[in-house]
Amino acid sequence: MGDSRAGAGSTAEVEHRDTRRRFEQWARNPQCEANVVSAVHGIKMKDVVKLEGFPPTFGQSPFAIARGQAFERGLFADRATKMREALAKANVLPSVEAAFVDFRLRQNGGPLANLDEARGQTTDLLRTVGSDDPAAQAPMVVAGATIVVPGGVMLPEALLVLDVLVCLRTDAGTTLRVGEVKTYPDRGGYTDSAELATTRAQAGVYVHGLRLVLGELGVTGRVQVSSLGFLVLTKPGFNIAKVRPNEDLEFQARRAERGFARLRAAAALTPPPDKNNPAEAVQRTAIHYGEACVQFCDRAVSCHRRALESGDPAVLGDDTVRFLGDISLYRAVELLRGGLPANATEEDLARRLREAEPTRRAQ
Repeated sequence: MGDSRAGAGSTAEVEHRDTRRRFEQWARNPQCEANVVSAVHGIKMKDVVKLEGFPPTFGQSPFAIARGQAFERGLFADRATKMREALAKANVLPSVEAAFVDFRLRQNGGPLANLDEARGQTTDLLRTVGSDDPAAQAPMVVAGATIVVPGGVMLPEALLVLDVLVCLRTDAGTTLRVGEVKTYPDRGGYTDSAELATTRAQAGVYVHGLRLVLGELGVTGRVQVSSLGFLVLTKPGFNIAKVRPNEDLEFQARRAERGFARLRAAAALTPPPDKNNPAEAVQRTAIHYGEACVQFCDRAVSCHRRALESGDPAVLGDDTVRFLGDISLYRAVELLRGGLPANATEEDLARRLREAEPTRRAQ
């Protein structure tokens, strides 16, 4: 596992500084102010839950983590032989003959000590591939490319660590293609659609982040980030790489662009939390419970309880929210039992409830 000492290269430090997960956390419920504060400032929801007296409910299996690390190490072993072979077979690389550049940390099987070193060398590489340097002519496979997205997207920094990046030189300049490595199996047309959507969203964050960094470095005219990325999955039952090439990431990159803009605004408006107890900043911020919360947030149980006490339709799912709008569950029950509507909105709901009544009785 490499150097396990605390510091810039420790596992805890990497998890804290790599902000991709924080962006995806925000994207799952951007309407929740507490979720926004948590994502922007990197305050873990499990710490907020502990402050509220509840046990955290989310966490990744140690077995899954170990398997993922073993799969990735195998792909990049021996100058990324298995990765280059898989990419060439999928026509992402023109051949297996490609340079391998390794920016991974020692704890992940790479040569570098910390994220700052990885970021500095990644910046040097991006400048090089945008120049006429002969060293940048050959195709390259890059592991662990590390960038910081400019513009104050997240605090104190918006740092992203890419699984794999392919650099290809063309007559028009250099093209970068973003790849994501996942350990769930590729099942042809039956791979879990939700998992694939999440993976594409993560890759889209990288595409947009890279474009911003290239603009900051002034090499956009000579280096382009392709809209077509690739996913590196396993074959069912094996730790053998299966590449899904030509994944269209443009929609996800634009989603990331909109998200970054909103996060910049949130970062500018959100006051800094108390360093001694940052979880309090999230705890005292308004919540917006939604159906998706149960899939990612440690506070889902307590927020569901509060939403139920207030009669929030969200406790019964998004379809109920769309049906009831701003009318509480308790008021909807009163109207269902014959209560008199107090306004036009309630009159409309009462009418729809009456229309649905024969269907409910038939069931």
